[in-house]
Amino acid sequence: MSDWLDPLLTRTDDPAGGGPATASDKRTLIVEAALDVLLADGIGKLSMRRVAREAGVALGLAHYYFESKGELIAALVGAGARRLRAEDPPLQTGDDSDAGPWFGRAGRLVTSDRIRLSADIDSAALRDPVVAEAAAQRHSDAESEMGRQLASVAAAAAVELDDLPSLSAVVAAALDGLAVRALIDPSFDLAAAHAALQRLLQARLAAQGVASRLRTAAAL
Repeated sequence: MSDWLDPLLTRTDDPAGGGPATASDKRTLIVEAALDVLLADGIGKLSMRRVAREAGVALGLAHYYFESKGELIAALVGAGARRLRAEDPPLQTGDDSDAGPWFGRAGRLVTSDRIRLSADIDSAALRDPVVAEAAAQRHSDAESEMGRQLASVAAAAAVELDDLPSLSAVVAAALDGLAVRALIDPSFDLAAAHAALQRLLQARLAAQGVASRLRTAAAL
């Protein structure tokens, strides 16, 4: 989620100033080609040779920029986040004092492309420390964004969540995990699972509100 940051990388061999492509353009071209392969066919089909072919560059040039497939996967983590985010509808909390409307919008951001990409990257991260570092940062960014959104929902409900970082991590991981489950098993009722998670979040907000009122009363 999960990584909702920054504008979309532009894939081009023609820099704005004209003339031949710069090193930065070539590197971006290779990363974007790798992302195309990963989204289309999964990590099992990702190879430096195929990426070079898709990018229209020499294999040696691909290896010049990325010494290993792990380095390439780590580099495309951010590119994947930017491309998929550019396709997302805006997520606004507005004046919602209830978690329901916000949760429905947040759940819709967990698209099949996003989940396939996330699962592939996390799978590679289990075996490659270079990818692991990038994947960990991606999850951290997603949890931070989730925390910002939950803080806004909590503020609208006039409560303060004292365990916001942990709750953000749990909700982000739950949305990812449920989406993977639905992707693996089409018979899985994702809507019902989202509704159950939504009720848990609403209960947490309600419990925090009760606790806050009790603390206020005790201080009087």
